[in-house]
Amino acid sequence: MFLLLGRYTAPADQVDPHRDGHVAWVGEHAAAGHFIAGALEEGGLGGVIIARASSREEVEAWTREDPFIANGVFAYDIRGYEVAFAADGLDALQA
Repeated sequence: MFLLLGRYTAPADQVDPHRDGHVAWVGEHAAAGHFIAGALEEGGLGGVIIARASSREEVEAWTREDPFIANGVFAYDIRGYEVAFAADGLDALQA
């Protein structure tokens, strides 16, 4: 399991033109089963995505396709974890 901890690196007026593309990018990866949950951070500072992938390199390749990254308005801190437990119904975390 990987956490993609994201932060905006530019003012909102530079971020907003790329928002629809970012949302579409997230939706494509969610539909493919790569992203299993996401949330916006309080205060509008960024967000987090929970992803499943076979390697960090795979996740890094995905993030390079994010319009936010491609346009230099966002940065990810990618962290990998081995799931120790998951609540009932969260089997996707262990895949």
